Amino acid sequence: MMRAFAITISAIVTVCVFSMTKAQAHPAWGIVVDRQGQVYFSDLEIVWKIGAQGRLTVFRAGVSGRHIHDLTLDDDGNLHGADYTYLPSTQSYLNAIWKMTPAGNLTYTLAPTESLPRGVSIWKDRDGNTYAVEQDNHLKRETLLLKRTPSGNVAVLAGGSYGHADGRGSHARFSSINKIAFGSDGALYTADGSTVRKVATDGTVSTLARDLVVENSADRGRGGLGGNLYGLTVNAQNDVFVADHGNRRVLKIAPDGKVATLLSADPPWSPTGVAFKDDSLYILEFGFTPPRTSNGARVRKLASDGKVTVLATVGESGNLPVRENSLSENTAPTIEPQPNAPYALAGATAGIFALTIMAWRVRKRMSDRQQRESLKQ
Repeated sequence: MMRAFAITISAIVTVCVFSMTKAQAHPAWGIVVDRQGQVYFSDLEIVWKIGAQGRLTVFRAGVSGRHIHDLTLDDDGNLHGADYTYLPSTQSYLNAIWKMTPAGNLTYTLAPTESLPRGVSIWKDRDGNTYAVEQDNHLKRETLLLKRTPSGNVAVLAGGSYGHADGRGSHARFSSINKIAFGSDGALYTADGSTVRKVATDGTVSTLARDLVVENSADRGRGGLGGNLYGLTVNAQNDVFVADHGNRRVLKIAPDGKVATLLSADPPWSPTGVAFKDDSLYILEFGFTPPRTSNGARVRKLASDGKVTVLATVGESGNLPVRENSLSENTAPTIEPQPNAPYALAGATAGIFALTIMAWRVRKRMSDRQQRESLKQ
């Protein structure tokens, strides 16, 4: 009985930890469009492909616990992504960077490792330099934007103490960077908290627009979620398009800093990622209906004439239909509902408490029985 009790406790703790890990995961913001008009997007664990004819297929099958937040495309049409995997057995994390050819051939440019080399990422310029963000969103001590050369030399391009300040190099400050995109001018553009920043090639940082999450907070009456900006992309004119996840909208920031709302989403949907191709904007959105319903992911297209089209919807069983695809039953897509974490923790805590009392009573009864038998003897 005590062995069964121990197994039950272990199971509850495992469920609690797993639920918390899944619930706290950010949604993915990775979406890209290649020269043929094919769309690739991540629903966090699965990478999907929308073909030129609109057919939805699994491009990279999902693995439970392996997260793919962002995606990039190189000039040859190869897809690049980063894996982030939690290993419960060792309570450690594995990072990896991979490349997928248009034909679906996968190779690792960085094999899974617990020690990610400094400055390595999927954000690479045409000279082969990679750019990475080094930050701690819990301690909030500093946020650094690193540049790594092909020879492996790593330097801080910009950033220092956590905060907000324009300037060059270490005189600039960032808060929490979610996404980096390259402009046609060679500069880097970032979604930094509730601001959009520009980083020139010499490390000079300037703010294009700030307080975007709260500036038009009246939109929250439509069911805003709060939080930071997520994915962004830049067109040839260096207009920046950014997903304002909290206010369920996509914003356009002109080079002069003028802000306009291009598209809004009604609950349960909220934009997380954007991609620009041939005067059209592609938007990755995730849906969640409190307290427990995950509505999956969908991709919409905003054409230059203002027409909005739903290209694909991927949902959990019983929510939204899945279009034609090559998905097998054991790789069903999942979405992590963030608001459930407190309920999972409270339920697991109550269960552990109840089982602890039960075990104490069982042990007390056994002890009393042994004492009575001893007295009889």
